[in-house]
Amino acid sequence: MSDGILAPFDSVQAIVQAARTLHAQGYRELDAFVPRPVEALEELIAPERSSLPRIVLLGGVFGALAGIGVQWFCNAWDYPINVGGRPPFSLPAFIPITFESTVLFGALTAFFGVLYRMGLPKLWHPTFEVPGFERASIDQFWLFVSASDPQFQAGPLENLLLEHGALEVCRTPVETPAAPSGAQQAAPDPQGAAS
Repeated sequence: MSDGILAPFDSVQAIVQAARTLHAQGYRELDAFVPRPVEALEELIAPERSSLPRIVLLGGVFGALAGIGVQWFCNAWDYPINVGGRPPFSLPAFIPITFESTVLFGALTAFFGVLYRMGLPKLWHPTFEVPGFERASIDQFWLFVSASDPQFQAGPLENLLLEHGALEVCRTPVETPAAPSGAQQAAPDPQGAAS
């Protein structure tokens, strides 16, 4: 999630109506944080199609080629052994290891690909500092509009969200107030107050 505006709603109907209005006005960079699946929001806030299946396929193909390549190198090229007159590169004998290496590389690609795409492990995000955001997993419905949306204008968007039932409007990331530039704290005396 990037910079933008985050607004909590107290009901499914309110957040769906607000999302429909925003979608009708051309907003496309929307996201929702809700305590349970809301089917009407899935139509409006559809994530882009993931490229992960193709990457996992490539990982599996690489695993198959690596598995068969290692077996070919060991048995037919580097150290061929004549056992019972069989050819050094007998494909039926190499199928189990090839299959296992395909599954291994595909599974590892999927696991690390999901972690990468989700940005995990991420233990903290600036959005967590928005007051009340923890209720998104309990009983509140939050709608997020990214600042990267071409239609984004903070003032009119805030008014529109409030008109459609937003309890409040928060800007993300939440900025902590900075100390005044001229203020300096006195360093504590290392010898203590008594001398």
